[in-house]
Amino acid sequence: MLDAGLDYLNAADAALLGSAAQGECLRALGRANAKFTAAHAALVRAFDAAGGPEADGYPTPRAWLTARTRITKGAANEAVKWERTLARHPKLAAGLAAEEISPSWAAKIAAWNGRLPEAEIDGADEILLQVGQAGGADLADLAALAQEIYERTVGPDDDDDSFGGRALWLDATFGGAGKVNGNLTPGCTAALQALMDALGKPRAPKTCVRKPSATMTR
Repeated sequence: MLDAGLDYLNAADAALLGSAAQGECLRALGRANAKFTAAHAALVRAFDAAGGPEADGYPTPRAWLTARTRITKGAANEAVKWERTLARHPKLAAGLAAEEISPSWAAKIAAWNGRLPEAEIDGADEILLQVGQAGGADLADLAALAQEIYERTVGPDDDDDSFGGRALWLDATFGGAGKVNGNLTPGCTAALQALMDALGKPRAPKTCVRKPSATMTR
């Protein structure tokens, strides 16, 4: 059935579908990609546990994927990374399989909550999944919530990693362009990355802050 649907889309003239149908197809493909990510990771894990790569003459799943599925080493590394990530984050694996989250958002949540003690990861993943599904929360909101969970669970940075050495500078350069330099905590890095991802969506060409300089200590 999946092959038939993809064959139909590949054979169709996408320009003739109309914007409503095009949008729905893109959403459906996004959901399918989430399911694919979960299924592929589970199969790689099961294949490795069963000794499949060795039985076929390859030392690792990465080597087998590279040779037998004819993908690059980088793509094979990514596949193995997903297998390991979802093994550590079963709630995210279930969310992907249920079309509740996209792979890119799942990867962000895994990175944020991966800093937590093992016993706390499932609970934190579940919270972020629920907030994301509720609607209205964007990636920056989830990043802030993840940082709050981290600080409540692990505690704030200790004196050896205090905010005294943390800063972000934005300087205006020639023609109104800008240059950014900084030293951020992991939580601030995650929040800033989420904000940059959000700002990366198509919009007016000029999105840079025009202040000559600014300092952020967190």
